[in-house]
Amino acid sequence: MARLKESVIEQIKRDVSLLRLVESQGHKPKAHGKDKVIPCPFHQDNTASLVISPNNLFNCFGCGEAGSVIDWVMNE
Repeated sequence: MARLKESVIEQIKRDVSLLRLVESQGHKPKAHGKDKVIPCPFHQDNTASLVISPNNLFNCFGCGEAGSVIDWVMNE
């Protein structure tokens, strides 16, 4: 499989809104200070343990999944 150039990967991370992607998948993020939170879709989660930060990154305090918009798509 061909690998994308690093510059293209960085452009995707910069230009694609993780928050909009998450919302387009039916999640309903709630404000938590400057961040947004949702129940983590990557494990059984009854609380909002996944944080989406304004710098376009996510981190789950339950299962440890974390990363950029690319990591989000790869984990689906």
